[in-house]
Amino acid sequence: MTRLSLLLAAALFTLNANALELAKYPQVFDAGNGISVTVAPTSDGKQALIQVSGINHPLDEVVLLSTVNEHGSDERDYTITLDGSAYNMLIKRQGWGGEQYQLYLPSTDGFELGFDEAKSKQTKPANLLALYEQQKKKGIQDKLSSFDREKRVADFTQQLQQIDQDASKACNTPLTTQVDWNAIDDDKLKRLSVPSFCGEVVNQLANLCQNGDEQQAVAKGLKTVQCSFAQKLKLRENEATLTFTTHEKAPNQGDFINAFLRNR
Repeated sequence: MTRLSLLLAAALFTLNANALELAKYPQVFDAGNGISVTVAPTSDGKQALIQVSGINHPLDEVVLLSTVNEHGSDERDYTITLDGSAYNMLIKRQGWGGEQYQLYLPSTDGFELGFDEAKSKQTKPANLLALYEQQKKKGIQDKLSSFDREKRVADFTQQLQQIDQDASKACNTPLTTQVDWNAIDDDKLKRLSVPSFCGEVVNQLANLCQNGDEQQAVAKGLKTVQCSFAQKLKLRENEATLTFTTHEKAPNQGDFINAFLRNR
């Protein structure tokens, strides 16, 4: 056998080894409003293909490969990689009425699922696998799974703006939270909800302002919150600006901020 033949044989063996072998029987669930979810587990039960159909969402009709994480008592999570992070798209739990499945998609409240026996019997795993491989060649799944820093920053900025608007309304004064996004690495952007940390100052201001006109005085003269991540929790005031440094493991951040604002 020539060297080229050996290389081709090795490549073919690797391709076959990596090919998904699906179990014979898939499951189809009804989420209501014309939304359906197809789950096709692999033969070893360690992975599953999932497809959501019938919803106006970026994940509609995309076949995604999930990892099945067992939790005992026949409970499990179906985890995909989305925007650079692990995401539990489908979960199975045991309730008083038996097993329960729930679907979670970004920017939705989640969906309770009901098993559709008729559609389950009609669905062919081979068709789902073929569509998965077709989409994979087009890079559809890779695009969804890769981390989009620009999009994450835009989403977080929008969330902070909403927090600022709510606080400004409660305190009857314009408040703005500023974040040096360039100083936050990709790892923090993936793991942390930056608005939950950096928006806590104006959030505490809003809580105080909602207690009445007298409490609105805590926001008097303030315009801007500058937020960054550091090793210690700190809050300093300089004219109309509060400089806030936060840390992901610092406890009781809300109480710390609240006490500072009450005593400023």
